Amino acid sequence: MAALLEIRGLSAGLQGRRSVTEVVSNVDLDVQSGEILGVVGESGCGKSTLATAIMRLLVPPQVLQSGTLTMNLKDGSRYELLNLSPRALRELRWRHLSYIPQGSMNSLNPVLRVGRQMTDTLIQHGLSQAEAHERSVAALQLVNLEPRLLDSYPHELSGGMRQRVIIAAAVSMRPALIVADELTTALDVVTQRQILQELTNIRDELGATIILITHDMGVVAQIADRVAVMYAGKIAELGAVNGIFEAPLHPYSQGLIGSIPRESGQRIAGLPGEAPSPWNYPAGCRFHPRCSKVFEPCSEYEPGLRTQGSGRWAACHLYDAEVVSDA
Repeated sequence: MAALLEIRGLSAGLQGRRSVTEVVSNVDLDVQSGEILGVVGESGCGKSTLATAIMRLLVPPQVLQSGTLTMNLKDGSRYELLNLSPRALRELRWRHLSYIPQGSMNSLNPVLRVGRQMTDTLIQHGLSQAEAHERSVAALQLVNLEPRLLDSYPHELSGGMRQRVIIAAAVSMRPALIVADELTTALDVVTQRQILQELTNIRDELGATIILITHDMGVVAQIADRVAVMYAGKIAELGAVNGIFEAPLHPYSQGLIGSIPRESGQRIAGLPGEAPSPWNYPAGCRFHPRCSKVFEPCSEYEPGLRTQGSGRWAACHLYDAEVVSDA
């Protein structure tokens, strides 16, 4: 069965005067129906650019360089997202594909009531005013908000409530795929946990697929089924969340997991150095200047993302038999 979203050779970057600086580099990824896929990495690794590329929301100087995005729905319909006209894309968004942007709790229009902002999109997709109101009420209840909040202005709500409103708006058309970018940033830990639980409930009740963009490995550990670890525009490791947390393959994944505090008084092992700028990616493996397991091929050849069995992939010369035998 085809994946809900097939990403092949996706590259995106920043257009300069003379050339494009690559931010996302040749990403291949399948997103399976019904799963929560966590995309995790440090700031600047390209994960948010990947999210906006999927939604076709890149704005200058951001540019799409190459690749394909194919969406396969359960009814058999197939969409090549990068080939859709603006009108066809508007029809697809919210109905089948929705987005929770970074900083979404501040995305509401301050001079319009919540109800107006939620129902406008639904009416644009062909629902009547009564149907749009009914859908909005149901969506608010799904994230544990009272219907009376439809009459409120955004400034009358807490940050956590505004975040829930944005989530409710994103799921009101019951889309097949939701892309959520840094969903829990700036929220306290109690509200963060509640929203993550509500996101899991949305997946279970609506059958939605969720791509969760985050820098927080702890968030991924709580709700994701699979995780794609990104570094410097590329996927470093991909696999089931339990497998990666129990036995991470890539040294970068090991460093991220090692930086998660587990008990009081524990000394956290941080990653040395800083992630490279897209304007100055190193030759070979982009992680090798920070890697404790670096050896000669790492600075010379860029590793490909290769299967390591049991649904695991890693882009590391440590697992490339030919490179290891030659070293």
